[in-house]
Amino acid sequence: MISIDKNIELFNIDKDFDKAINSFKRMYFNGNIFIYPTDTIYSIGANPFNLIAVHRIQKIMRQNSLTESTLLLDSLQNLSNYIDISLERHFDLLFSVWPNPVRVIFKLNPQYQEIFKVSKAAFQIPNNRFCLKLLEEIKSPLISIRLNDSKNISCKCYELLKEEYSNCVDAFFFTQKEFFNLDTALIDLTNDDPIILRKNKINLENIFNEHRHKFNLKKTFTH
Repeated sequence: MISIDKNIELFNIDKDFDKAINSFKRMYFNGNIFIYPTDTIYSIGANPFNLIAVHRIQKIMRQNSLTESTLLLDSLQNLSNYIDISLERHFDLLFSVWPNPVRVIFKLNPQYQEIFKVSKAAFQIPNNRFCLKLLEEIKSPLISIRLNDSKNISCKCYELLKEEYSNCVDAFFFTQKEFFNLDTALIDLTNDDPIILRKNKINLENIFNEHRHKFNLKKTFTH
């Protein structure tokens, strides 16, 4: 277990929301890494354009590239700046699945393929007031990687995660509010027709069936 670093900055979102947002914005642009709450879990995050911060996270989480992370954004309008998407029916589908705990994999446009050194990435628009407000403030994508405890179990307990990760990060933004009791679904939208890679309790098949006439499908989507 990782020992606690006394220098970590702690922010109680429930007690001082505005201070937490302003501090998060400052740390994001300073290249710090931090833990923060999303819809369903605590995540570790940073500015994906800061290579030092990205390398720190990859070392902590034992990842090799951005394709193993999720990028959070606050709107479909901002998303369209980063991805290669030209089919209007894809946007119609996204309006139906978000905001929900659903990650969607897209092809990046050529500009961001060059910047991120990957051809595709997973994105999500969160259904979380803190996340949406900070994304509105930074006007950029935010890395989101879900955190597990020492037994590799998804953990929603602030105290446990503080003990596990405090000497690795610069700040911890925490809340006493409950998370949604849902896993995050995963959809591949890198081709014309969507593919469900991982389900959750949201009935994605029903949502997809509402858009079936817009896609070249026979009976069902691939699961």
